[in-house]
Amino acid sequence: MDACGDAGAESADTAGTDRGTTLAARLSAELAREEARVRKGKGAAKGKGAGVSPAGQTPGNPPWNACDCGLPGLSPFPLQPQRTARELLADHVTAMVCCAAVDTAGAVPALDWLDGPSLLLGGERAADLTPRVLRLIEEGDPGPLRDWLAASGIRPEKPVRLV
Repeated sequence: MDACGDAGAESADTAGTDRGTTLAARLSAELAREEARVRKGKGAAKGKGAGVSPAGQTPGNPPWNACDCGLPGLSPFPLQPQRTARELLADHVTAMVCCAAVDTAGAVPALDWLDGPSLLLGGERAADLTPRVLRLIEEGDPGPLRDWLAASGIRPEKPVRLV
């Protein structure tokens, strides 16, 4: 299987979607296990430290209650909704494409003040990457992403260095 998720021998339209769903389920399960370990660790710490954090916060007194925003218990920062497995998978595939672009095509990571992380290929922002990644994940069609990688000079068959 290469970086685009194409197994070559599988030609059914649902094969890519099934693999994507399987990977998304694995990522979700790993995230749930990690969150359970964190919760378990906090429970053990409460028994030893009487529930007081280093900043003097207690479970009944979260840090945002200290702000003078007028509404008790209201966070000054908007809470973000939990990300879906497909969103996590899309972010992971995009990250792998970006790593491959940096390693093989001389791309540069960048930060856009409005859109967040971005990729610069030849000094230009690669704005057309996201729709291709979403098509791979949602429809199981690696063609547009594979064509974009080839046109951009990115070699998906080369192992990605994670430094």
